[in-house]
Formats: sequence, C-alpha cells, structure tokens
Amino acid sequence: MSHNNTTLEFSREQIAQQLDREAMRRLGIDGKELIRRYKAGLLNDCGKVADLLALTSLLAEDDPLFAAA
Repeated sequence: MSHNNTTLEFSREQIAQQLDREAMRRLGIDGKELIRRYKAGLLNDCGKVADLLALTSLLAEDDPLFAAA
C-alpha cells in the first residue's frame, strides 16, 4: 500500500480570495461577511461552508478579515 502525502501551501491572499469567491458563490456574501455572521451565530447552516470556516483557522488572529467580525 502506498501513501501519497501532499502538502498544500496557501498565501494569505489566496485564502482571502478563496473565502470571497466561495462565500459569494454559495451564500451571496463576501468573506468578511461570512466571518462576521459566523462569529455572531447568524449562519443558518455552517455545514455548507465548513471548509471555508476551516480556512479561516489558517489566518493570523489579527488578520483584517476578522476586523468586521
């Protein structure tokens, strides 16, 4: 059995772009609004964007995306 270990690296800009793109596609909001709603408990179905919320954990706690939250 072979194992393929792949490591992906994303820049802060790539993470922010992915959050914006996918939040807009799925919910019609940008990444900042996604984070704000999540922190405020206003997302109806977090499961739909769980992968995006996981991406936010890769950002520094003082990232500007969290300023709106």
